[in-house]
Amino acid sequence: MGRRDQIDLGPSSAHRWTRCTASPRFIVAHAAELPEDSTVWTDEGTQAHEVASNILDGKGVPPDTSPEMRAHVMTYVNHVWGHQTKGSRLSVEKRVPLFYLNSRNGIVDAATQSPEALYIDDLKYGVGVSVQADQNEQLAIYAESIIRQWEQITEFAPDFPVHLSIVQPRDRNDPNAVRTWSLTRRELSMFTTQIGAKAWQALHGEGEFAPSDDACKFCPAKGICAAYGHQGLVALPEEARIITLPDPGALSREQRIKALKAKRVLHDWLEALEDQERAELSAGAEPMGFKLVEGKANRTWVDVDAATKLLNNHLTIDELRPRADLISPAQAEKALKGIELSTKFQNKLASLITRPEGKPTLVPEDDKRPALKPQLQNLDII
Repeated sequence: MGRRDQIDLGPSSAHRWTRCTASPRFIVAHAAELPEDSTVWTDEGTQAHEVASNILDGKGVPPDTSPEMRAHVMTYVNHVWGHQTKGSRLSVEKRVPLFYLNSRNGIVDAATQSPEALYIDDLKYGVGVSVQADQNEQLAIYAESIIRQWEQITEFAPDFPVHLSIVQPRDRNDPNAVRTWSLTRRELSMFTTQIGAKAWQALHGEGEFAPSDDACKFCPAKGICAAYGHQGLVALPEEARIITLPDPGALSREQRIKALKAKRVLHDWLEALEDQERAELSAGAEPMGFKLVEGKANRTWVDVDAATKLLNNHLTIDELRPRADLISPAQAEKALKGIELSTKFQNKLASLITRPEGKPTLVPEDDKRPALKPQLQNLDII
């Protein structure tokens, strides 16, 4: 993630700023108003990358790594190891000057240069949002930046193969953990020329706002961006651009279709507004119609290894791990239903289950639950 007080033209956010070239300067101008960008998901991803780099560097698996994380990370590690041949060179967590901004570095998860090809591999530890390799700006930036650095000492033919891979082992939406975009050095150069042009526009104040589902999805400023909000409202009929919405029956079919097309944009925009309000309440702002309360949280295992060993007395491995992860406490209780369990087993099972604090939730002020105090909040903004 780039710092909010300087223009962020980093590879990880390139999918946004190559489309909405005005966003980097807008984010800097409104840095003090934006929600924090650290979440349990980004922290978990950082840990997974540390585990992967440790293994690839020959340091072994860190002792505090969970079996689930180790299994997922090994999918990525095995893919990277598959490129290693005689004469190849592997670079892990390699810092390279960005080809469009030499004063800034990008960090490449893994780069393998061999006489036959260049391989760039990027680990994504996310679950809900699939990341594809084809036309991926982040991967292309890494590859172009590395090649330009290496071209100072060696030559790459125009048809030299470049393989750019996303490895996302936990993806719930795509069973293929490894996705690869293969192209030539010439094709990579053509693709990144456009990226360089967009970076120049963003850096020199010549960018334009271009709101879209694609560009705005992970933008930290969408909750205060007029262009993003207008994108949804402009699709509504004139009658619906007010707080008191018209009777659905009073709209023509054409107006109704326009409103339906705006549904997803308006939903995402309202969620961005909620994130913004949560951030301000968390910082101590006076409630104005809404407050923060402790949200619900799913129960989790205190010790995954101990839970696996205990459940193994009554459940098969397929029942325990229909996927790579151990089933949840709720799923375990469902699977054990109908099985005669000893009191000792039930007590031990209960001791291995915990319910963490729920994420602060935004609710109307008249909600009966007590409001959280700002100094007690540990807010995660998605």
